[in-house]
Amino acid sequence: MKKIRKSLKLNMALNGIKGIMSILFPLITFPYVSRILGRSNIGRYNFSLSIINYFILLSGLGINAYAIREGAQIRDNRRKFERFASEMYSINFGATIISYILLGILLLIIPKFQGYMSLLIILSLQIGLKTIGIEWLYAIYEDYAYIMFRSIFFQLLSLILLFTLVRSESDVNLYAVVTVMSASGCNILNLLHAKKYCKIRLTKNIEWKRHMRPILLLFAMTVTVTIYASSDITLLGFLCNDITVGIYTVSTKVYSIIKTLLSAILTVSIPRLSALIGEKKKDEFNTVAEDIYKTLLTFVLPVIVGIIVLRKEIVLILSGQEYIGAASSLVLLSIALFFCMGAWYWGQCILVPVKKEATVFKVTVVSASVNIVLNLVMIPIWEENAAALTTIIAEGISFLCCYLQGRRYVEIQKIKIILIKIMTGCIPIFILYIFVNHYFILPMVINTALIISVSIILYFVVEILMKNEVIWDIISRRKTIQ
Repeated sequence: MKKIRKSLKLNMALNGIKGIMSILFPLITFPYVSRILGRSNIGRYNFSLSIINYFILLSGLGINAYAIREGAQIRDNRRKFERFASEMYSINFGATIISYILLGILLLIIPKFQGYMSLLIILSLQIGLKTIGIEWLYAIYEDYAYIMFRSIFFQLLSLILLFTLVRSESDVNLYAVVTVMSASGCNILNLLHAKKYCKIRLTKNIEWKRHMRPILLLFAMTVTVTIYASSDITLLGFLCNDITVGIYTVSTKVYSIIKTLLSAILTVSIPRLSALIGEKKKDEFNTVAEDIYKTLLTFVLPVIVGIIVLRKEIVLILSGQEYIGAASSLVLLSIALFFCMGAWYWGQCILVPVKKEATVFKVTVVSASVNIVLNLVMIPIWEENAAALTTIIAEGISFLCCYLQGRRYVEIQKIKIILIKIMTGCIPIFILYIFVNHYFILPMVINTALIISVSIILYFVVEILMKNEVIWDIISRRKTIQ
């Protein structure tokens, strides 16, 4: 098979476009849905989704991360890769069956779930659709153009259905159907399109000893990450009420939207970094890893500043006055974003490719345990703000531990200098916010759009003047990672 070496910057751009569409879809739909369904139904939906996410996790095991890491190293050998891909798909299929069985049992025995039964059943369709979607195959072959166009098509279709079908508070189940289609509807096409790269079939001939230990380690690691990512809403649902969950949903929606976009920078890098490690190109591995980290910092820090400055406007525009209580938890989650993306970089982009997933697992176990304990203690007192604060603490622990381990394999040069440049570029955002709100009397949406657009321009101008190498690389295209 022809050796694949696509531009990493192009992959970032394509996945970034997909990320932007993933942002635009909820930015268009959530203001509408939050007002139509109300805080209680939004809370019911998100509590149900948090439950289903655990079963999606179980069905996926640690296959996605493991398949990308190992598959990227053998993708040029079609015969060998087809066998590997069929093994991964078969393990995934078996885990999906187990996941559905466990879900069915819990739906019958847990009284709390009775009031959420229809939502849980509808959202559970994502479990099987995720399995047949084999997203890891397209990540291995870096086919981000296909992923982007496919995702955009189904998001547009879902958008049409949303405004057509969801018209009142009683339409929460229809909303669940639309979101399932948006998130997983394209996965049937994935399975059909996979033959472009290899033939995938169910098989009994699986090298269990070779695969299961790293898969289960990665699964355990993903479980712990998901626990402190999703346990906030789950525990809020059990310990508080649907309205509290609905308010916190606004904060987590913004948080997850930004993570989706920023993670595009990291997601596309994992197959490349894994391939470089497999080829024993340590110097190139360090160069690519350093470039990615500086790119991440260049974009994540101004986003955090922007969220903090515009916290009230964001909540009011997205959801309306009845959700204004979400502003405080949004500030806390924006701070958590820095630690979250840092932990993901050092854990998933550095430690996992060098096969230190056991280290990442230990770190995530500690972080998840701290998060759950603190949630149980603090949520009854401070409700959604407690959930956001515990996220900062958990992500902070994960980031620090992964960084201390990851710097053994990657050396980031002149990190203090680029941080000073980035923070200097963020100063005009604060100044502009004060200036616009003091001297301009405009509708809030126009005011916010003005601040965002001018802030982006000012930030890039300052970074160019400060000679931020990431921005100069983008505008001059002097370097291209091949």
